[in-house]
Amino acid sequence: MVTIRPATSADAEVAATVLAEAFRDDPAWSMSLPDPATRPQRLEAYYRRRVRRHPERVDIAEDSGRVVGALLFAAPVSGSIAAAVLRPVRRALRRLASTLPGGRGIRHELAVATLKPTEPHWYLGDIGASPAARGMGVGSALLTHFVDRADSSATSLAALEATSPGSRRLYERFGFEAVGQVPTRPGEASTVMVRRPA
Repeated sequence: MVTIRPATSADAEVAATVLAEAFRDDPAWSMSLPDPATRPQRLEAYYRRRVRRHPERVDIAEDSGRVVGALLFAAPVSGSIAAAVLRPVRRALRRLASTLPGGRGIRHELAVATLKPTEPHWYLGDIGASPAARGMGVGSALLTHFVDRADSSATSLAALEATSPGSRRLYERFGFEAVGQVPTRPGEASTVMVRRPA
């Protein structure tokens, strides 16, 4: 049976492996990391850093004590003065970086950001299951936990980016609705989706 628990920094290695495997061929990640030979190692390094730095923003799915999935999220940001000042500075830095060689991934991220809600919201960053656990309901268990957390908070608005038709169908079952698309590879696009309070 799949159970969900908060991550700790000790989960960094195994969560990074699971997420790197899940996103190895992802269209959006392919833009940021175009070399398929180095993408798995770079994804692992990225996810390892994220889980170590912010385990409080990660949920872990386990089956019989074995990690089989992970979900990265961001809680709603309050309307504090510091957040209001830092937000445009970060956007300006990202825009500058997007003009540099290899900036396609940053340009994609900026385009996705324009479709996200402007009010405080939960954001589902990445969700993945290990290949051996696919079809066991790992993604659904993680999503149920994420949606329940949002629904029990003061701000139940949530958003995410579906990078494949399959993930979009899964998110639709949980009440997420498409609000726009951002191109990825030729003939493909990510779908930004929002789940509004009931």
